[in-house]
Amino acid sequence: MEFYRELGTAPLDQAEAILRRWWCEAMLDTDPDADQIRSAALEGTLPVVTFADVLARRERQGLPLE
Repeated sequence: MEFYRELGTAPLDQAEAILRRWWCEAMLDTDPDADQIRSAALEGTLPVVTFADVLARRERQGLPLE
C-alpha cells in the first residue's frame, strides 16, 4: 500500500523515479543474498562501480543504454 500511496501522491515528473526505486526494492527482496547485500551496504563494504563502468558493461552485453 505504501507504494500506491507514494506513487499516487507524487508529482508526475517523479513517477518514473518512484517506480525505479520500488522495482529495485522488489528485486532485492527476491535476491537470496539480500541480507548480505544490505549488511555490506550498511557497513560500507559493498563493492561499487562507476556509472561509466555500468554503461560500458551494458554496451558490451548489447543491452540498452537508456
